[in-house]
Amino acid sequence: MQAPLNENVEYMTKANSTLTPLLPKVGYILIGETGLDYRTETGSGFIQIPWINVKQIRAQLFFGGRYVRGFYVATDDDQLLEFIVADGKNCLRAMRQHLDRSQFVVHEGNLTNLFKRK
Repeated sequence: MQAPLNENVEYMTKANSTLTPLLPKVGYILIGETGLDYRTETGSGFIQIPWINVKQIRAQLFFGGRYVRGFYVATDDDQLLEFIVADGKNCLRAMRQHLDRSQFVVHEGNLTNLFKRK
């Protein structure tokens, strides 16, 4: 088993990782001083993203920003990882302690474009 990325966990929430859209993995996101750590419930998989490798966080906002479904993490090696979280607002607040405000943007999805007034 891979060692955790963080020594101290500052925030933890249930999450789904959608590396493969047809088979999302259920697990937990652990946010700490070193980065974002995702662990599956079964212990068979993990994703570790140090803060220095995060280029951008793209939040999926609904209902005028009152509900955060999840977010995409864009890394410096051009990967885009999607996480659907149980408590999105608090998860973004925990990440905000380690990342610059300019790294957080709203993700414009298909539903947003569908209902946008022209």
